[in-house]
Amino acid sequence: MSGQTVRSGVGRTGVSDYLGLAANILYLVAGVLFLIGLYFDWQYTGQILIPQFALADEPNANSGLFILSIIVLFVGYVISVVGGKLEEWQTEKVDQTQEWTVDVGDSSEK
Repeated sequence: MSGQTVRSGVGRTGVSDYLGLAANILYLVAGVLFLIGLYFDWQYTGQILIPQFALADEPNANSGLFILSIIVLFVGYVISVVGGKLEEWQTEKVDQTQEWTVDVGDSSEK
């Protein structure tokens, strides 16, 4: 078991765990925004909900939710990568090779 890595503070919730949770929440938000954007662009073609993120003018404008979902997805990815790097930084290399001496005793007991 030589050369294994052990995370310091095992059993405790750390910053990297919270960053992973935040990234998963942002992935969920991005998915919901994407689905809402699909619905709005299907049902209400040309209606712009977020003008800063709309790509085209009337009548073929998208709602702007697709671009917002991509931005949220990218922010979640960056947070996930930062959490992974932080967890990697907190990981310590531990040499777990040990010699064990076992006293078996007298095996001629009757």
